[in-house]
Amino acid sequence: MAVHKKPMGGGLSAVGGNSEYTYFKPSDAKYKNLIDKLYADIPVLLPSLGLKGEPLPLLWTCDYIPKNPDDWELGPYDRSCGDDKTEYTVGEFNCSCVGISKFQAVCGGE
Repeated sequence: MAVHKKPMGGGLSAVGGNSEYTYFKPSDAKYKNLIDKLYADIPVLLPSLGLKGEPLPLLWTCDYIPKNPDDWELGPYDRSCGDDKTEYTVGEFNCSCVGISKFQAVCGGE
């Protein structure tokens, strides 16, 4: 499941409760490439985190931060960069505070 957490009111941070949530299936075209890349990178990531041979946690998240490309003419804070050009960097891997209460909107059905 991919969850797009967007700050309300056009803010820069989606931390805290003032956010809008949009849910995407892993097969959704908007984030499919990002999710596929994450799964392909897991065999490289685990050893680099000192977790070679360990199973993935049952519940975990990978939080991404969207960013403009380094060569974006209007700079890093310009908001006109389209989805097709937006790049993502990992902000954190989390298995201790996953926030599953936010998934209640999609529990129990398609």
